[in-house]
Amino acid sequence: MLPRIQPVAAYEGRDALHAAIKQACDSHPVMRSWIPDPRRHVVVKPNWVQESHEYRPDVWVPVITHPGVLVAVLSILAEQMGGVGMITLCDAPHTYASFAGILARGDLAARLDEIRLHWPKLQFELIDLRREIWVRREEVVVERIANEPDPRGYVAVNLGRDSLFFGHRGERRFYGADYDSSVVRQHHQGEIQEYLLAGTPVVCDFFVNLPKLKTHKKTGVTCCLKNLVGINGDKNWLPHHTEGSPADGGDEYPDALLVNQLETRLKNIGRTLALSLPGVGNWLYRKARNAGKRVLGDSESTVRNGNWSGNDTCWRMALDLNRCLLYGNAGGTMREANAPKPYLGIVDGIIGGEGNGPLCPDAVSSGVLIAGDNPAELDAVACRLMGFEPAAVPLVREAFDLEHRWPIARCPMAEVRVWDERVQAEISLSAVSPAIAGGFRPHFGWTNLNPAPL
Repeated sequence: MLPRIQPVAAYEGRDALHAAIKQACDSHPVMRSWIPDPRRHVVVKPNWVQESHEYRPDVWVPVITHPGVLVAVLSILAEQMGGVGMITLCDAPHTYASFAGILARGDLAARLDEIRLHWPKLQFELIDLRREIWVRREEVVVERIANEPDPRGYVAVNLGRDSLFFGHRGERRFYGADYDSSVVRQHHQGEIQEYLLAGTPVVCDFFVNLPKLKTHKKTGVTCCLKNLVGINGDKNWLPHHTEGSPADGGDEYPDALLVNQLETRLKNIGRTLALSLPGVGNWLYRKARNAGKRVLGDSESTVRNGNWSGNDTCWRMALDLNRCLLYGNAGGTMREANAPKPYLGIVDGIIGGEGNGPLCPDAVSSGVLIAGDNPAELDAVACRLMGFEPAAVPLVREAFDLEHRWPIARCPMAEVRVWDERVQAEISLSAVSPAIAGGFRPHFGWTNLNPAPL
């Protein structure tokens, strides 16, 4: 299946949106052969990172997969499945995100009920894959609440020597998603390179990825490949950056300045206090963070925590996760390299997000959907549509490593062909023109992305 670029002007144009998604589904080689089967299990995974922009609670459209896209996909899937089988809609948002708030966007919860009523024989599940939900105050975690787990449990997958972290020089200095860095370092050392995946995405027969077309502070872009962070049961198993600067094998910040080193030490002290003394420790850490922002600048204008193009950690984690999904089995074993899990990706780029993504993007009326059956190809096309050079994005470039034991891409990047409905022709990847004049504005730490003019 060639990646397809479908122009769609607005979410409100239901017929055009439905037709574009239907055409993508009809083009998938596996879906074309479907007959009704009550045993079929399809997982649909949107980008539900959180319910709104980090600092503007009324802004959400450039942040998450739009409900209009999601409802159209679910309706078409139900029809093509003959109204039987099971569809699971699931994601693991940020640990402090409101799942109810996400479902309230675009009246999504009520629209999901309508699908259930229309297809009464279809089993329909909605799962929050997080094992834990956080309560934050002034961006510091003050409480952790156990969440109802994935009914199919969680699967630990150890990639060992086939992980992109095996032999990485940042070992023993990885930072994950929580204050206790010993957790991520325990799961990524030597031949132990493991991830805790939610069981439902692992055991499904068919995976549908519905990401948003956005910039990202740690990986440059977030589309299909990066969206798999949301199939995790514990994000603290995921290396996000490596402490230090490139001068000492880290990628937390670009320069080994004394002020950066001091900030890292103070953050580690504050996190230790927050863990060991939940009351006064949290208070002290909050006050220290606020003081640091006033002196050093906040993270929306200052590079820290691996939020720049030199991050050599996060892209490795995202590609490892793609291999775990495409080739992982319920018991933690891996399937054969010639038999990845059947996959469909549809990128919501009708309104994309530029600038300080993924949580603080500005809206872009980019007017496209991108569909295909390979995440590496889709993300390469997404880069071109955003006006970025795919080879300048390690997340995308390294997904085309065809020598890996479990490859993600199917051909070299230069050989990717695209069906572009805007010109109604099959073209090369390099011929794909940006969705908007001038392309997307990258995150301020990723100013190296824009390609030379066509």
